[in-house]
Amino acid sequence: METHTRRTELTLLGSWDLGAWVTSVLLDGDRVAAATSAGELVLGRWGVDRPEHRVGLGCPVSDLAAHAEGWLVSLESGELALAGPSGAIAGRYPGLGGWRLARCEDGWLSVGRNGSVARLDEGLATRWRHDGDSGWNITCARGLVVTSSMEGSVTCRSADSGEVLWRYAQDLPVYGCAAVSEGFVAGTAEGSLLLLDDDGVLVHRASTPAVREVTAFGPGVLVACVDGTLRAYSARLAEEWRFTTGSWVKSTAVDDSTIAVASADHHLYLLDLQGRELGRHRAGHTVLRTDRSGSDIAAGSADEQLYFLRHTPHVRNHAHA
Repeated sequence: METHTRRTELTLLGSWDLGAWVTSVLLDGDRVAAATSAGELVLGRWGVDRPEHRVGLGCPVSDLAAHAEGWLVSLESGELALAGPSGAIAGRYPGLGGWRLARCEDGWLSVGRNGSVARLDEGLATRWRHDGDSGWNITCARGLVVTSSMEGSVTCRSADSGEVLWRYAQDLPVYGCAAVSEGFVAGTAEGSLLLLDDDGVLVHRASTPAVREVTAFGPGVLVACVDGTLRAYSARLAEEWRFTTGSWVKSTAVDDSTIAVASADHHLYLLDLQGRELGRHRAGHTVLRTDRSGSDIAAGSADEQLYFLRHTPHVRNHAHA
């Protein structure tokens, strides 16, 4: 008997009505953290009828990360907060937040839209903090920390000290950056991908529609463009496939077999790793953020719902004499 996976079913198992846009979503096993445009942190278990805790933070949340003691929250006020399992704030860290968070080898990286870049250890003590161009995204690899900015720069710092090692500048915003085996890929608002080596030398440039997000994808990158396409590129910027939605791709979440895609066309799509559609769920408005843990997916929407979906491979058995 041979078993062949033929397609995947995407099933809606429930949702939470959170009363405001769901702007951030994070899964850690069966734990769920979400944030709303009303500045509320919502915590609970994936797929249950209602959240366990709802905590007002006083300002919008720009990013979330799972932490050993609960949840690390980056606030648009420029502050980081550590929320315990019940949402109680265990610590506040002024001047260290404001936009995106990233995991590094032994702690965390944080970038603020005001230009601050910081590295923190596991206990959230600051190892270093420096100012620079307004931040948009952050990544690290091989002892290097790279940020992209609205000013049109890509800046590389030493992960040990935060010292600027090189800066690549151009005229329009750089919205995304991701590490690949041959350096760092950045995506620009003018419509191009840049492959910079670890010394900041431009190795390759590829033309694209204007880029809104670049994320690591196996040995290459996934690139979300303003024309509604999600494109996969190799580490040397050869396009491998593209998938088109009805509007901007807002976020993606990848595991070892599928890609969840949140789109402004009101859909959550499920793709295989070759960019073929396996299933979709239609929300009442823009799907803003998605995350996953194994087969379980959470998707937050501007229709004020946090959706819980599960993907299940369908198999067809073929008996052979």
